[in-house]
Amino acid sequence: MIKLGDVVLLSLTKLHTRKIRTIITILLTSILFGVLVMGSLVTNGVFRGVDSFKRNGLTGRYIVSVAKAFDSNAGTTTSKDPILIAEAKKRYQQLVKAKTVEAKRLGIDYLQESDDPPYSRLDDNSEMLKPSDSNGIIHRLLKEKFSGQPVIDEATLRKRASKYHSIGIYKELYYTPVTGSSLLHLKDGREAFYDISKDAVKNANDIRSPLGDGRLITAPDSLVSSFILPHNAGWQPDGQSLPIILSRDVVEHLLGLGKLPDSASTKERLDRLRLIYDKAKDLTFQMCYRNDVSQAQIQQAIRQRREINANKGKKDYQMPSLVYALPDATKCQNAITIRDTRTAEEKKQDANQKIFDVRFGKNTEPISAMVTFKVVGVSPAMNDSVTDLSQPGKKERSRSFKDIVNDLLRVDSIGQVIPQSLYDWLPNKYAYAGIFSYTPTYTFGNEDNVLYFVEFATAKDAQKFIDEQSCRTQYDGTCKPSGRLYMADLVFSNSSAIDDIQKQARIWLHYAMLAVVVLAVVIMWITVGRTIVDGRHETAVFRAIGFKRIDIASVYIVYTILLSLFITLCAFGLGIIGAHLLDGQLSPGLTAQAQYGFNELSSAKRISLVGYDWHQLGLIAIICLATGLLSVVLPLIRNVRRSPIRDMREE
Repeated sequence: MIKLGDVVLLSLTKLHTRKIRTIITILLTSILFGVLVMGSLVTNGVFRGVDSFKRNGLTGRYIVSVAKAFDSNAGTTTSKDPILIAEAKKRYQQLVKAKTVEAKRLGIDYLQESDDPPYSRLDDNSEMLKPSDSNGIIHRLLKEKFSGQPVIDEATLRKRASKYHSIGIYKELYYTPVTGSSLLHLKDGREAFYDISKDAVKNANDIRSPLGDGRLITAPDSLVSSFILPHNAGWQPDGQSLPIILSRDVVEHLLGLGKLPDSASTKERLDRLRLIYDKAKDLTFQMCYRNDVSQAQIQQAIRQRREINANKGKKDYQMPSLVYALPDATKCQNAITIRDTRTAEEKKQDANQKIFDVRFGKNTEPISAMVTFKVVGVSPAMNDSVTDLSQPGKKERSRSFKDIVNDLLRVDSIGQVIPQSLYDWLPNKYAYAGIFSYTPTYTFGNEDNVLYFVEFATAKDAQKFIDEQSCRTQYDGTCKPSGRLYMADLVFSNSSAIDDIQKQARIWLHYAMLAVVVLAVVIMWITVGRTIVDGRHETAVFRAIGFKRIDIASVYIVYTILLSLFITLCAFGLGIIGAHLLDGQLSPGLTAQAQYGFNELSSAKRISLVGYDWHQLGLIAIICLATGLLSVVLPLIRNVRRSPIRDMREE
């Protein structure tokens, strides 16, 4: 039996024959496996980099918003409920009777026509409750009907979510200014006074509010701590300001920074992000709160001024006995009384009218207050490079691959949020009662101002909870599957999508491995097959001098192993070099995009395109060696079965 050293020597000799063929084989196969190696390094590097950015924010968490399931048709059903309509009519008549009696007692005028009934008649002669009712009859009726029903029972939610390995349940509370009141932003520190009855004037003076839809939300630190600036940006619980977290685009707007062009580079965006964070810690802004009476007096002052100016110099013009003037636009004050020539009887009538209004639930005293907000945190932008800031909330199509990457990496904005822990420190919460209000409509049943969020350990658990416990609103307004208690969706980030991309990338890498193996087997099968065919005469001579079939087979097997080793070394060399070249070219830009998308300015984190997964790389090396051995099987079987005498004769 031939010695191992002789086998290796003969195998090396075969590698030196047909050098061009061998070099081409090594080159082609190395490129194929090199692509696999580079793909492994790049994907693992990117995923690890993304994971490092995800770790500290909401993007690395699987949080589901949970709301009460409702049938949108329920509002119509309720508004046409004959029992409710009959009760509304009854209470309306009682109210009209009570107002008539009270007006007569006070000696003031009251006309029933001034009070719209809480119901209306439709074209088909049927009746329905009106969506709005200034006397509050409908609101009280619906409250009596629905307030005893649960909205979301937290104990039930906790029990159901625990079956899916939930790790936390969080609550946000949302508020709006008192119904009929306003909270307006002071642009450049001044309030804009204009006639709101004229649409053209109103549109011309429309100012983008930092509070977006006007809601104020208090949220637990477990949801917002990653967005709070160091040391709460210097905010102190001294009762002088409300702490608030705003989205990046709103902060940018308040700072007076123009929108970056769509063509802005990632570096320019990152520089802008640093500028925003640097200036945000000193940012405060003011808004003017006015109740409905204060607003009405301001509008009266505007109309009176216009009327007086229009009639200036006219001898027959009689000025109103009670005249208001606009206050200082920088101080958010009530309208100023500059003329009061009312007679004693007129004052008595006005005083009695106030008594009447108070008796039936109307505000009579004007209230205005300056509300100062202190920015204590910055959340990701609600509107990014692919959003039209002139129309808040309107998103344009992604224009490029960079836009798609930004959309994937960015965290969904949490909007305007007041950290609950900071709100609890406020010594004068009562001073903000006008803007921290909530009035349920009961349109679809019982309501409250609680927003529930459930956090799960994995994306799979979160999605399973959504699939099995929630329903989706259909085109007909119903929520199906019927009978489920919740509507639920993943919120705040694309964490589930990123995880799915990672999973799909690994699957496609396995498919790529299979394709490479097939191609490599074909290439090496041709090479090894030709080498064996070319060596038939040598094989016949060796057989004639006493070599056995196993000896011949061992030579070609070792030859194939050596060839595979050369291919493996070259493949890993090419893959590693390629990955490092890509890393040098793309890593800075991807890191900047990740920092911008995740609102993360930490210089310690980066997206590297080189990540070593030794198990995966070991598998590629084994596949490379196995491919060589697989390619030699058929040619070798055919060769050892051939007659050496026949091969010598043919030669």
